[in-house]
Amino acid sequence: MTQTAADTRADAFAATSGGGLVWRRFRRDRVALVALIGLLVVVVLCFLGEPLLARLLGHGPDEPFPVPILESDPHPLGWWSHVQTADGKELLPLGGDGPLQRDELLRLLAGGQVSLAIAFIATMIALLIGVILGTLSGYFAGGVDAVISRITELFMSFPLLLLVIALGQTAAQRLQSWTLYGLFQPGVLGLAVVIGLFAWFYPARVVRTLVLSLREQEFVEAAHMTGARDWRIIRSHLLPHLSGPLIVWGTLVGAGVIVLEASLSVLNFGVRLGTASWGSMLAQSWGTLLNYNPNQGSIIAGATSTLVKTAPAGALFITVLCLALVGDGLRSALDPRAER
Repeated sequence: MTQTAADTRADAFAATSGGGLVWRRFRRDRVALVALIGLLVVVVLCFLGEPLLARLLGHGPDEPFPVPILESDPHPLGWWSHVQTADGKELLPLGGDGPLQRDELLRLLAGGQVSLAIAFIATMIALLIGVILGTLSGYFAGGVDAVISRITELFMSFPLLLLVIALGQTAAQRLQSWTLYGLFQPGVLGLAVVIGLFAWFYPARVVRTLVLSLREQEFVEAAHMTGARDWRIIRSHLLPHLSGPLIVWGTLVGAGVIVLEASLSVLNFGVRLGTASWGSMLAQSWGTLLNYNPNQGSIIAGATSTLVKTAPAGALFITVLCLALVGDGLRSALDPRAER
């Protein structure tokens, strides 16, 4: 069946309006497009590649392989190592981590699952609280704005890292048992909730500024004249205009949460010991990056082992960079005044 002229015009209109227009603007930014592809690759490798690779290799990320080379040897195994087990030889593509010699590649992918899950949950909580408080503050103004603004400024006056360490550690310990029917490892959901509860003030300030500008627009005045209630105006007229900036801010907040989780894990205030995350893997190699391993047998093997130790830092860097570049590309694509 041939497509009629009306259908062709309808398809062209859909491609140049709303999401289609944003996508056309976004894909012209080659850097942001490559960053989006890289981010999708990281997510697919962590959440789909890890279980498939674990089944292929025949062992999980937390399975230890004690190697009797030297007693209490703190050095990790080099890449593409084979270890002898009761069932035969097991392959460790990126070697093992320290004396337990767990599979470094599987732990890297499993750690990405934890870090990305914490970033997603904490970002959603932060945006939810920020949107609610920012909208109330900007729309009703007056006394409501004064109270919410003072609370926001109180939270902003404390360094976020120290605030999470000081107040979040006790709460996170109480939330260790939250696993959401086994979907998350113990402590992951609790840490994400704590970070989200302490990361809402920047989105709240942004939403407040936008709502203060939108509430003076003609379409809001017209809605008031038709007798629409405040909650209907907020839900139907203001929140749709906030979706674009919130998507951009979500990418930036997510990048910050990933770095914050890694910082907490390095300081031993993040996920509990034994749970793989990029931050906890960085903490395990703390102070041993340039140490020479006599069991590697050559300088090249030792250098390769050093590169393996930096794999969590590389994954962290790539993910945060991709999120930042995607957020910048979305900001330009959603801005009709941007020069492309």
